[in-house]
Amino acid sequence: MTLVVEPNSAVQDELTERLLQAAAEVFAENGYEKAGVAEIARRAGVTTGAIYSRYSGKAELLIDAVDRHLLTQLNTLHSNASAIDVLSHLGDHLLDDLSDGTGLFLEAVVAAKRDPELAERLRHVLQSEENKLAQLIKEASPQQDIDQLALMRLAHAIGFGMTLTRTIGLDLPSRDDWTTVINLVIEAFINNETKTHGGKS
Repeated sequence: MTLVVEPNSAVQDELTERLLQAAAEVFAENGYEKAGVAEIARRAGVTTGAIYSRYSGKAELLIDAVDRHLLTQLNTLHSNASAIDVLSHLGDHLLDDLSDGTGLFLEAVVAAKRDPELAERLRHVLQSEENKLAQLIKEASPQQDIDQLALMRLAHAIGFGMTLTRTIGLDLPSRDDWTTVINLVIEAFINNETKTHGGKS
């Protein structure tokens, strides 16, 4: 009788996590062009074969690491809180200390300008993140008449713009002042629906 040993999913998940963490570090430190698969493997404590058995190359590994970073930010906010509270929470945390994933994301954006395949993969990841954010906005104001694409671009302008602001080192407002402004934007969005549909506050 032949026994078929199934791969341990927990071990596989742990290995993938190590690979993505190592990739994030190497890409952020060396840039996409200079980052080497061998160095990523060394930091993760595996052979390059472990990487190529999961990824076709650097581009796919970079995008998976970016995807992990973005989705981790969103998924940690999904709880019993209302959609409005979640949106407020997202805006408030734009003043948090920059994570390792910030440099990774910026590197992906720069590299995507020179690599059409990477650009296409990055657009796909951002679309997935965008869909999750759109659902939060829809739950906050289900009958809103404002164009969803315009709202998504505003959200990206705020989020990406703050990332660049932090990276460059420009002065930042206090957390209380920033939270006040973010909440005013969200409240204006919700109040617009009330006026449009004749509701009462």
